[in-house]
Amino acid sequence: MSVPLLGLLAALSLATGSVITKGVVNRLPARQLIGPLYALNALILLPFAPFEDWVWTSRVITLHLITVVVMIFTALTVFDLFDRGAASAVVTAQATSPLPAALAVAVLLPEAFREVELIAAVIVVVGVLWAISDSFEGLGRSRAMLTAAVAAIGGGLTTVLSRLVVDEGVGLAGTYVTRTAIAAVIFTIAIPPRDIPRGETPLLFVRALFISGGFAFAIAGVQRGSPTIIQTMVALTPFFVLGWETLRARRAPPPRLVFAAALALVGVALIVIV
Repeated sequence: MSVPLLGLLAALSLATGSVITKGVVNRLPARQLIGPLYALNALILLPFAPFEDWVWTSRVITLHLITVVVMIFTALTVFDLFDRGAASAVVTAQATSPLPAALAVAVLLPEAFREVELIAAVIVVVGVLWAISDSFEGLGRSRAMLTAAVAAIGGGLTTVLSRLVVDEGVGLAGTYVTRTAIAAVIFTIAIPPRDIPRGETPLLFVRALFISGGFAFAIAGVQRGSPTIIQTMVALTPFFVLGWETLRARRAPPPRLVFAAALALVGVALIVIV
């Protein structure tokens, strides 16, 4: 399966998961959800773990721990955005992640770097932060842009760190389950899910299926090619979410979000065509 196709499948899965996430966050405390959601995400791919060779070198452990730290900050910012804005605004903010991914690839994986990927990433970023700056209720423009930037940088770094772990011989399940399980434990202890009813578990499990599927496709993609390509393809996610919100509300989405999503498509086209 080609790298762009894996990126497209990741975008579809993450878009579906994002729509479900927004629905849940509307009813439940956002930050209390993070621990249980990470735990369910890890459980989804845990059955595949026995079929892989697990690698536990000092470098792999260090990369896992660094990834967990990045995931913690990313999750906090993403769920704060979900708490204040529409799902389309959140995923559009995350669509800026190809730029930090491209820069990280240039530094950490120079053999996998292509200049066109950086150009595409810049195109995706131009205008996106401007487009979403007024999309989050209760957040000022500066804070909204800063929160979106942290979420985007975290997403990009997570993808590049996945490639570094994969290059050490760690399989898909080993890469995803290890870091997600650790993050789940940390969040559950730090922010106990006291106000999350057990009756929500089936819906949270469905959400975990799509989110875990999206990350699994992304990790499979970085096993085969450049993290920047995967991250740029994932930038298509806003299109799918905008389409869903438009059909559900039966009204056109905000022009700013449409413009930002269109920029993401231009960047993706560069990656696929060149």
